Amino acid sequence: MTTSMSEGVMSELLRRVPMFADLPQAEIESVTRTARALPRRKGARIFEEGSPADCCLVLTSGRAKVALSGAGGAEITLGFVEPFNVVGEMGLLDGSPRSASLIAIEECQFIRIPAQAFHALRRNPAFADRLLSHVSSTLRKANDQLRAIYTFRAEDRIVWGLGRLARQRGRTQGATIVIQPKPAHQELADMTGCSRETVSRALTSLKRRKCLTWDDDSLRLHADILERHIRGGLGLADVTELTRLV
Repeated sequence: MTTSMSEGVMSELLRRVPMFADLPQAEIESVTRTARALPRRKGARIFEEGSPADCCLVLTSGRAKVALSGAGGAEITLGFVEPFNVVGEMGLLDGSPRSASLIAIEECQFIRIPAQAFHALRRNPAFADRLLSHVSSTLRKANDQLRAIYTFRAEDRIVWGLGRLARQRGRTQGATIVIQPKPAHQELADMTGCSRETVSRALTSLKRRKCLTWDDDSLRLHADILERHIRGGLGLADVTELTRLV
């Protein structure tokens, strides 16, 4: 893992993040002067729910998840962080403790941006507009997830979860959407509020009906068949996006 990173490299990486892409070079350089590389191994807890918010993070490699604590040590996965996305900004906006935990699900490399540098960027109107759009999108996704967990039957929740993963990291091959790496059953369970056993049964049922297939590396969604589920009343953006991708 990279434990140090030059300001030039950090500047190039930040340019790949939509929120930072169009910032003047002087403002990017003001960030990189105080930012630092933050490597974390798989399974590491980068910050905890309820801890002070003193920075935001940009993921540059690997994958992480945002999770809420539940009863009996259970966790609800609110979402997954892919490379070149910002995480941890919510606590900086209102000065509140972290509302969720951040956990590395692969070996990760972050750029840590201190609160002071983040607040200085907010004086740039274009950055502030992108930040508002980012926060609005995050809240909308959280609302959709709550609706799915509390109003959908189990199999429809699994289809919803697959739709969200397809939007985040799917790629199209004709009428098929390939999700790679293949999501673990526990990953889908944590997203949807189902047990791992329920996820296994639902995936087996969907496979039997030729809605999807999988191998060791990837899961393939057959969107034309899954559309029957969508027309059956799901209707969320994360699910209807399946048919728009093909």
